[in-house]
Order: sequence, then structure tokens, then C-alpha cells
Amino acid sequence: MGERVKRLLSAALAAVLLSGGTAAASELPVTVLEAGGSPANPAASAGPVLQPDAGSGLQTAAMSNPNRIVPIETLKPAAPMSKPVLSPSGGTLILSNSPESPTSAGGFYRDTVSGSFRIFSHQANMTGSLLNVAAAVTNTSGYKVKLYEEGTGAGIDYYPDQAGQNALDAFLKSRGYKRPIAVLEPGETYWKTYAVPSSDTLTSYLQLRAESAAGGNAPVTVTTLGYAGQRPANPLAEPMLPPDKHVRGTFPHYDRTGTLVYNTSAGNSLIRVSSAPSGQWADFMPGEYENGRDAISGATVVNSGNYGVIYDLSVQINNESDKRRTIGVYLNAAGGSGHYTIGWGGKLLNSGYLDFTKAWQFAELKVSRKGKTIPSRLSLTGGSSGPQALYFTNQ
Repeated sequence: MGERVKRLLSAALAAVLLSGGTAAASELPVTVLEAGGSPANPAASAGPVLQPDAGSGLQTAAMSNPNRIVPIETLKPAAPMSKPVLSPSGGTLILSNSPESPTSAGGFYRDTVSGSFRIFSHQANMTGSLLNVAAAVTNTSGYKVKLYEEGTGAGIDYYPDQAGQNALDAFLKSRGYKRPIAVLEPGETYWKTYAVPSSDTLTSYLQLRAESAAGGNAPVTVTTLGYAGQRPANPLAEPMLPPDKHVRGTFPHYDRTGTLVYNTSAGNSLIRVSSAPSGQWADFMPGEYENGRDAISGATVVNSGNYGVIYDLSVQINNESDKRRTIGVYLNAAGGSGHYTIGWGGKLLNSGYLDFTKAWQFAELKVSRKGKTIPSRLSLTGGSSGPQALYFTNQ
């Protein structure tokens, strides 16, 4: 993820070009139901913004958002926080990130899922011309399938990490609903399509639920693909492009939940989220990673960085002194650089460009002797490097 070179300056926001939103019947057995894409968030390219996390269920906490950048060395030394045991939750995650930089049209990934599922796609268009990047959801059962949308968000930008931030910002704002979008007869397909200019990157989230007429989970086949010109009549017939070094696969759960505990007696403290699952830099939390399966090759795969996975974390702050303490909370791009997004105490916050030498103070709050618990929500944005480290200070 994020193999392309990161730049320090943000690009102007690229408009998301949408395909038409009509339903049309093909002369072939596969019928096409079309949906356009979600536009990127215009505010994200302008730098840090504070916005409500609509439908997220986050509770508002009394605090300020200083939006301040400091050298990471000013927060050190920092003691490692106790790692919580994370619980996988939610439905199936489909990760479409290989090939990450396709040079020709073709299929990226395909698998059959049921119930609630999330498609996370991250592709840079290296074909030299406009590429339509799509997720096609086909009813491969023998009965009608009701399809519901549970959240969507996308970003298209020359800078991969900016596309990733725009997409996550839009997706987190859209979660928390269940909207009917199609009733698929056997063989019918629902399409979500984005027109991606040459050399631009698309990051997209699409969370759907497939149900039978009786309300139970129903199977559908997801194909992610890129095409130029006329849309393929049958996505199931599209040949798969060969993978690159990045990962594509299907994973059991798309969310993680847990509780972070910060004790003021520890002084400056940190915890890493989306750390590598193995190797020299591995510092993951118990339960953070699950093995997945590449349905094309049958290989077992790991989603390093947990791209597409949303972390819903309660942050418990224990004030162990006799006086009110002022808590500072920071995010550091410990793994390299990027644009980052976090839901914190009822607000959705976006950073500007960060590298590993800087920390972004996104929250400051007063905590009495009773302590305080703040809900948070984060995920590693497409195109950004992990881990993202959270630092806590108090005075």
C-alpha cells in the first residue's frame, strides 16, 4: 500500500467522475443495475477539519481540538501502554489492492460472500488513459437477493494518501444506516463505478448487506475490476490480472473493538495501531490481525496495516492524582508519512500531511479524579504508512 512517492504538498481535489445512475437490462443473461460513486470530501484537501461523525454512535465529550503540530521528540521518552485484547467484529472484508498500480484493464479480485461485507479498494491508474474502476456485485444464487447499502466513501487524487483520507472521511460519515439499493434476480449485477484519470489513485469503501426475501444472509459474488470504454457485459467472465507484491483477499471481519487504558501516573505514553503483523517492526495488539484467503490463488494472506478495517476503541483515562489533569492526545505517522483521520469524542478529524518526525495534537481535555472515557474510531488510510502511534501526555 502506498508504493508511489509521497509529496509534501497536497494536490487540488480531483473531482470524482460518476457513471450514470440508471438501471438497464442487457440482452445477455446478466442484467446491470448501476450506481454512481460518492464524491470526495471537498474539505479534506484543505487540511485539518473538524466535522461531526454522523451515524457513528460516538458520544460527545467536553474537550478542545488544538490542531497543533509538534516535533515527535518533544513527546519522548514515552512508556508503552498496556495492549488491549481486540475483538474482531462485523462482516466480511474484501481487500482489493493487487495489482495496486494496474497498467491495463482487467479483473482485480473476485470472491463469493454473504450477509454484511465491506469492499476496500485501492488502485492507482497506471494505464495511461482514463480507467473505470468498479465493484460489481452479482446474484449467483437461485433466488432473489435484496441488496442494502450500509456505508460508502471514495476519494480520487494524484496523491494516494490524500485519496485515502478523503475516502475514509466520507465513509465514516456515511456509516450507521441500512438503505435498500437493489433487488437482484438470479444473474443480475449491481455496479459501483468510478472514473479514475491517468496517474490518479482511487481509494473506496463500499459496505453492503445481501439478504434473501426472508431476511437471512444471501450469497453474492463480488468482482473488482478496471475497464476502458464500454462496461463488460458479464463481470464474472472478466479474467483476473496477475497480482503484484501487494495483497488481495477475503478476511473474516471488517472491524475491531477494544479499550485503551491510559494512567496519568505513567506520564507520556504511547500505543501503536496498525503495526506490522510480523518482522522487525511488529508491535501489534492481541486480536488485531486475522488470516485471510486469496480466493484466486487459494493462498493464505495477511492484511499488513489492516487497511479497510475500522477500529472502534474506547479510551479510558484514569487520573491517579488528587487534582484535575490536562490530557493531550497526539497522532504520529510512526511508519512513515501520510494523511490521517480519527473519530474522537463525537468529532471526525483530519490531519494535514504528517511524517514520522511530527506529531499532530488533535485533542486536549480536562480530567477530574473520576477519570473519563472517550470513544474513538480510526483506520489506516489508503496510501498512508503504518503504524499510526497515539501519544498521551498529562500536566
